[in-house]
Amino acid sequence: MNDIKNINLGGYPFAIDMQAHHALEDYLDTIEDHFSRSQGNQEIVSDIESRIAEIFKDRQKPLEVVSLKDVHEAIAIMGTPEEFGASSYDAEDYDDIPKSEWVFGKKLMREPEDKVLGGVCSGLSAYFGVEDPIWVRLIMAGLIFGMGVGFGLYIILWIAMPEAQTASDRLAMRGEDINIENIGKEMESGIETFTESMHRFGEKMTEFGDKMSRK
Repeated sequence: MNDIKNINLGGYPFAIDMQAHHALEDYLDTIEDHFSRSQGNQEIVSDIESRIAEIFKDRQKPLEVVSLKDVHEAIAIMGTPEEFGASSYDAEDYDDIPKSEWVFGKKLMREPEDKVLGGVCSGLSAYFGVEDPIWVRLIMAGLIFGMGVGFGLYIILWIAMPEAQTASDRLAMRGEDINIENIGKEMESGIETFTESMHRFGEKMTEFGDKMSRK
């Protein structure tokens, strides 16, 4: 009989057998080591842990103990260390884990990083594959000023659509695979975008300060 351990993963409590716990622990250690030199490494690891927790929740029955099979299925979905460019502590642990064929669906969410008001139009743009959200904004503006129904529709969508808060959310919004490779890329891309925005803001503030000092 295998011992059971209670853990907290991604904010959710799970009962997991010790064999599965050792496999999960080694996998998460590999992930943490791989992203240790990346910007926002703690956020990346936290997002990955949350995604694994969601997989366990989606695939488990109530009061069921997480097994080694469950851990291997989660790894197949998220990607083995070789698939996201990491060196595992024991590569043999992942030899028998096939690539998952689980298909992810799109989620309709608001995009807070590209918004004018609530991020509704940019979220709709991502969901329907419209490259530039300006076209969705123009359609919404036409509904508001032309037919008069757009404002109420926008408010309803704003309330109904959850905000994309994590890298996993943004991937789900676009219908992309929520695996370790994509989470890492999405998080690092978001940090680079934020850094560039702050740099531009700093330059604008410097220009404003120079103008004020010359008056």
